[in-house]
Amino acid sequence: MHPDPLKSPKKPVNAERPFPRRCGQCGQEKVFLTTIRYEAEVRHDGRMHTFAIPDLQIPVCQDCGAKVFTEKVDDQITAALAGSLRLRGLHTP
Repeated sequence: MHPDPLKSPKKPVNAERPFPRRCGQCGQEKVFLTTIRYEAEVRHDGRMHTFAIPDLQIPVCQDCGAKVFTEKVDDQITAALAGSLRLRGLHTP
């Protein structure tokens, strides 16, 4: 079986998509990677923990303000929680 030269190869699942992206809320193609201060609330060991992340890198729609939580964003929040609680082993590489 030979690959079809007219079809473009599929990107890997974890491949980065370019910005701007289309917003899932308003439909505008105005989602850009933005650095914001973010107040997070995370449940850990049965308790809610509130902490600030001064420089969260997150895709945000410049039209409606919707935030897009990706795996990379979740990793940043998990690392900030670990730092806030001074935990080891909770960080993601």
